[in-house]
Amino acid sequence: MNQPKQLHLDMRIDKSITLDNFISCSSTKLVLKASNDFVSNSLILNSLYLWGKDGVGKNYLLNAMNKKCKENKLSSIFLSFSGAALKDMSIFEGLEELDVIFLESLEKYPKGKEWEIALFNLINNCLTTGSRVLFSSNQVAKDLGIELPDLKSRLVAIPAFELPELTEKEKISALKESAQRKGLMFEERVLTYIINHTSRSLSDLLKLMFDLDIFSLERKRKISISLVRDLLANKEDNPST
Repeated sequence: MNQPKQLHLDMRIDKSITLDNFISCSSTKLVLKASNDFVSNSLILNSLYLWGKDGVGKNYLLNAMNKKCKENKLSSIFLSFSGAALKDMSIFEGLEELDVIFLESLEKYPKGKEWEIALFNLINNCLTTGSRVLFSSNQVAKDLGIELPDLKSRLVAIPAFELPELTEKEKISALKESAQRKGLMFEERVLTYIINHTSRSLSDLLKLMFDLDIFSLERKRKISISLVRDLLANKEDNPST
């Protein structure tokens, strides 16, 4: 079996990103179950379509699923159309030989008949080989502006799950649960400070929880508003950390 030439495009997976660390609450319960079922192949489906507003955690969730696939010894690849790297349709060559394909930011998929035919052919090839495909977008499939009727029909027919935006109350409650799973104790006023003074993106909040755990161990200090401020200041001084 020939392996796709594009595997070098796969992203480096942050060790803090896991399905277990994703915030679990009433709003995310359904999509989390679908995600876990997709990774474990307990769904009798070869494709899923995940959509939701920017900042709700789609990127985190897809990367967590990709990481779980690799842990399960499945061959997988993560391709995002949000950047400038994917400019050649040859990126699709041989992908149907992989177990799982993650295609992120489908709303930014290149325009044009040839690109649409290439995606349509990939979907058909995956149906033949049994390769599974998970798409993500900030729009439902019918609003993507796809002009090729056969491709639009394929995408619209894929079971779709919305990752909704959490309320502030849900974020605080879910972050508290995430902290408890790590064995961390947060005062509610610390969580409120985090919500009010940092990015409200779910992915960013989850990453911050991981960073706080490490930072608190390094500094040998309990997690407090003061420690959060110090971490944020440290990030400003060292953006790459």
